[in-house]
Amino acid sequence: MKLLKAIKTNLQRLLRQRPAPAAFAVAALLLAAAPAYAGGPGSAGVQVLKTDMSPRAFGMGGAFVAVSDDIYSSNYNPAGLGQLYLPEASAMYLSGFDDSKLQFLAFGMPLPIQGLAGLDKPGLAVSAIFSDSGRFLYSPIDSAGNVGAVSMDAESTRVLALSYGEKVYSDEVNLEGYKAKIEQYLGLTVKYIDSELLETYSASAVAFDGGWLMREPNLGLSLGASLSNFGPGITYFRESTPLPSILRIGAAYQRPTVMAQSLLISAEYDAYLNEGLKSLRAGIEYHFQEIFNLRLGYKGLEDNKGPTFGLGVHYENFSLDFGMSMGGEVFNTSQVSFAYKFTGWRTGEIKRQPRYSTKEEPAPRPARAKPASREPSRQTKPEKKPRNDADFFWIY
Repeated sequence: MKLLKAIKTNLQRLLRQRPAPAAFAVAALLLAAAPAYAGGPGSAGVQVLKTDMSPRAFGMGGAFVAVSDDIYSSNYNPAGLGQLYLPEASAMYLSGFDDSKLQFLAFGMPLPIQGLAGLDKPGLAVSAIFSDSGRFLYSPIDSAGNVGAVSMDAESTRVLALSYGEKVYSDEVNLEGYKAKIEQYLGLTVKYIDSELLETYSASAVAFDGGWLMREPNLGLSLGASLSNFGPGITYFRESTPLPSILRIGAAYQRPTVMAQSLLISAEYDAYLNEGLKSLRAGIEYHFQEIFNLRLGYKGLEDNKGPTFGLGVHYENFSLDFGMSMGGEVFNTSQVSFAYKFTGWRTGEIKRQPRYSTKEEPAPRPARAKPASREPSRQTKPEKKPRNDADFFWIY
């Protein structure tokens, strides 16, 4: 909070002293403020790319790279899109500090063709991010001593992404007498980033995400790793600023407990390569009766550290999720999302992968064959035997 007030005071002082180059100075200070606000020694632009965009993942402290089993995999680990078994659409809204806000829209589906590895149907997703950092207000003083009021958007960012993930390996591996079923997935995301400062200075860039996911479904174990926002950077004022590249490494464990309940535990280590920052995240999700989800998490080793909390409700094909952080006045944000699975729209035969339970679904009963229709048997007319005179004498 003190940092934000200091930046605002310096901007207002500069604008009063030199109103002519005001816009350039404000934009330059905003760019300088972004890495300082993040708390690291390096610099990176488009800080919105570091935001946790999933109430489910957010409630678990952002530890999601090894889970990645829904449409929000495109933000954490695109390899997880290979687990999509039904078309899915989702919309998310984030309320941040002051009047900043963010919207996220996504649609993903399994393709009706085999993937490049020929093992299963791949998943494809398109997504869009619309971010607004809020209004910037200042009061310039002209030569006559009149105080004015100017308001403009501090920064607005739009990100369009295309993500692809598929299963590339599936086999049993003998580990000290135990036959482990190993499944591996790979994924890739291409992003187009468009950003504008103070409604005047615009810039664009292209970035890439790559991810790997390994699962042992019988034990409920999974490992994941991803590299996000890898690219040449974004250029403002003829000077290139690197993007916030993130290296994520994590593990997850999920098992049923009692009745229709289950527990998911996840841990993750994040490294912000261009800023010299680190983050350690952990979270749990408890699933009640296939309807309710309770989530708790924690973020450490970063400025935005502190506990997180989340709730989820699932009913048939609908799901509603909420997540919030409790990291103080500045970092206290909340998210809400709505998702829908199109169960009536299948791309051929798709093997459903259970999200929580590891019990195999019972095989469907074979259809009872109808008995072959039989025509009623017709009685044959007895043949007329020729009359024999000997028969008459015997009776007599």
